[in-house]
Amino acid sequence: MKNYVKQTMGTEDINNIPFEALKKKIEGEGMLSRIKYRHQVGNAMTGKKPVVAKGEVMKLEHAHASALEEKDRNPYFGFRCLHYSVSEGSGQIRVFIDNKKAMNKTIQVKTIDAEATAGEDYEAVDTTMIFKQSDKFKYIDIKIHDDEGWEPDEDFYV
Repeated sequence: MKNYVKQTMGTEDINNIPFEALKKKIEGEGMLSRIKYRHQVGNAMTGKKPVVAKGEVMKLEHAHASALEEKDRNPYFGFRCLHYSVSEGSGQIRVFIDNKKAMNKTIQVKTIDAEATAGEDYEAVDTTMIFKQSDKFKYIDIKIHDDEGWEPDEDFYV
């Protein structure tokens, strides 16, 4: 043990080494930190997803509604983007809803939990939007909660 302490901590005097520093040296990184890091590096190398640092702002649009076949589109109203990725550090995501036929119409917009939980991971939305003929689009902002712990990707639906 003396040799290990001397090699890793630069001293043989174990009494002068802070306990937390010695513990960290012996145990190494936490298991979840190593798994997360390896997962992120693997994804970055294969082009799956970007590596996002804690607190970093990242907002990506993955699937635009314009890519849908005409038969799969709502002819009156629709989302501009069908799949977003957003980091917790972003604070919010703005979702656009297009009024394709310039109609006077009221629509309901609501979030639905999947892996992400309303109130914990994001603020739930359950609102009525009133479109006038002159409204080509409207948007809603959905607040994203940032917490201290690492979590895998979590989804919710609008």
